[in-house]
Amino acid sequence: MKLTFEWNQPIPTVSKQIIDRDVLLFEANEAKRLMDPYVPADKLILAQKVRVYVEGEHGVIHYLSPYAHYQYKGILYADPVTGAAAFTNGEGRFWSRPNVAKVPTGKKLNHSTFRHPLATSEWDKAMMAARGEELTESVENFIRRKS
Repeated sequence: MKLTFEWNQPIPTVSKQIIDRDVLLFEANEAKRLMDPYVPADKLILAQKVRVYVEGEHGVIHYLSPYAHYQYKGILYADPVTGAAAFTNGEGRFWSRPNVAKVPTGKKLNHSTFRHPLATSEWDKAMMAARGEELTESVENFIRRKS
């Protein structure tokens, strides 16, 4: 048996019709759920302050903590003049000099694995390597249920 398949519309148009906002939002939420064990979580703030939404043709997982970028990169960033990563009042409050962009030092961060034993930098990549097939299967099942 020979099967022929012809696109009557441009591929981007067809893919937009197939992959709708519900699917993108489901995929982003599922990816967030699967990533959670890989997110550094010393006090759980980074792992809990997350916004999931759809922007254009992409699901977005936005970690809202001001230090999320530093944790994601896994490299210590410091003030370019003082060399300090942060200043403290000794009571657990930290801050940086206003309007000064920190620069990477090259020193790797040591992520706590107390709450999340798999915590690492670039947690999305770690999750995809370990559980990417599970994410794909979950999204495929969601699409089947919608049909």
